[in-house]
Amino acid sequence: MKKFNQMESNLITDALNYYVAHLESEIKAFEETGKTCIFAPGFYPMIKEELVSKVKEMTKKQKQYE
Repeated sequence: MKKFNQMESNLITDALNYYVAHLESEIKAFEETGKTCIFAPGFYPMIKEELVSKVKEMTKKQKQYE
């Protein structure tokens, strides 16, 4: 399986951070209206951390020059 380069890894990670922040704000706004959401606050950040670690595992390692 082909691995991500550093730019692709950073793009995926940044997109996950942005999307999770957006989802968390939606959950907070939803709960402020008095409704309960099927997903609790903190669920998406937990999933994001798992995905980020998978992306890091699938990223090419930087070459070390001495």
